Amino acid sequence: MIPYNEKHVEKLEFLREKMLQAANKHGLTHPLVLTYSKEIDLLHNDLMKLEKRYRTR
Repeated sequence: MIPYNEKHVEKLEFLREKMLQAANKHGLTHPLVLTYSKEIDLLHNDLMKLEKRYRTR
């Protein structure tokens, strides 16, 4: 089993939804949209690192 859980996935989905709402309201290049995108990228990268560590055991 990969070491992340439902909470990680829920957080990703929450941020994704917020980003989409902000993009629909403000446009794709609005700073708020870019902030959500960066948060999603950071969380995704952290999850990929966890997965890599788990798989190389």
